[in-house]
Amino acid sequence: MKSKNKILQICLTVLILMLVLVFFLACGLYYFEKDGQPHKFSSIFDAMYFIFLNLTTVGFVDMAPRTLGGQLICSATVAIGFLITVAFYIGILVGTLKFVTFLRKV
Repeated sequence: MKSKNKILQICLTVLILMLVLVFFLACGLYYFEKDGQPHKFSSIFDAMYFIFLNLTTVGFVDMAPRTLGGQLICSATVAIGFLITVAFYIGILVGTLKFVTFLRKV
C-alpha cells in the first residue's frame, strides 16, 4: 500500500492542477465575455467563480456567456466536470474492489 505522504502528494498535485485548470478556463472566458457583458464578467475572479460553479454543479444562469468563445469554454468546462465526476466514482469502485480482494486474502 502507498504511504500517507505519497497519497498526500498525489492529492496536492491534483488540487494544484485543478486550480491551474480553473484559472486558465477563467482567463479564456474573461477574454471572450469582458466586452459583451462587462457588468457580469468584470474581472477574472468573476469568471473563476462562474467556471468553478460549472465544474461542480450545473452553472449559474444569470451569468450565462453570450459569445461563441464563451459558450465553447462553458461547454468544455461542463464536460471536464463530468469527466472528473466519472473518474471519482471509478476511483471509488476500483478502491472498493481492491479492498474486497485484500480482505479475501486475509
